[in-house]
Amino acid sequence: MNSPFKGVYQDSIEKIGSAVEQGMPFDEACSLITVSDTGLREAIINDSLRALIACQHCAKGIPLKQLAMKLRVSLSRLMNARQGMLPETGRTEEDVRVGR
Repeated sequence: MNSPFKGVYQDSIEKIGSAVEQGMPFDEACSLITVSDTGLREAIINDSLRALIACQHCAKGIPLKQLAMKLRVSLSRLMNARQGMLPETGRTEEDVRVGR
């Protein structure tokens, strides 16, 4: 991403991640970012949630149900975000289930 938004984007992702790691609910952490561009703000929030899923669920093996409780978001929201990640990786749900 080569644009003037790159710094804002990365700083916002880090701010949300840091707040969540300190125990703040995900949506509350998202309220900390001050991005007036609606599209950019939505991308930051979606990518932050996906990054947390990748780090906590995929890399560390934390079950989605437990992660949902930690982030204080619905399990269906996490599952939808995770499902949206699969096309980006070229993997299917079956690939993930069997460890491909």
